[in-house]
Amino acid sequence: MPSTPLPETLHVLRTRSVLRNYAAEPVDDATVEQLLECMLAAPTASNKQAWSFVVVREPENVRRLRAFSPGMIGTPAFIVVACVDRRMAAGFSGGISRKIYETSKLCVAMAVENLLLSAHAMGLGGCPVSSFREEVLRLLLNLPEHLEPLLLVPVGRPAQGPTPSERRDKNEVISYESWGNGAVAEPTA
Repeated sequence: MPSTPLPETLHVLRTRSVLRNYAAEPVDDATVEQLLECMLAAPTASNKQAWSFVVVREPENVRRLRAFSPGMIGTPAFIVVACVDRRMAAGFSGGISRKIYETSKLCVAMAVENLLLSAHAMGLGGCPVSSFREEVLRLLLNLPEHLEPLLLVPVGRPAQGPTPSERRDKNEVISYESWGNGAVAEPTA
């Protein structure tokens, strides 16, 4: 597997931003498949892969999803509906604790981040959307009861350049060794 030079990888990580305005251009099948492979390469707790994804590409179906998702502003080339698979999260025990359920949601979120980062690396973009009408989404996509939609991820080509959002200063959010210690701590010997 060829490696990506570190500066390029860091550039992708540092420059990814939310994309809400999409160009009216399709994304080819090979690119979509590559993005989905990157998405599925995300880490997952105990390798449960307690997730399921529905890829919506037909323009009429994309329009329908948008109609019931107030957080989705533009019209993307496609939408990935990211779901927690409660049956897979429960495993052989059949029961699912709150901790396992919450961890499964985090794993879905990591897969979505892989999707967004790989989209950005390929000149595309997207935006995770959590505002949607679940009951309508379930009907439109024929989702079984054990799948819980967590995020909609519209993806497409940017209609305009990115608008980076302002980030909090790292000293406000990172502590070293214990909370409140913003200085880089020297390791002890």
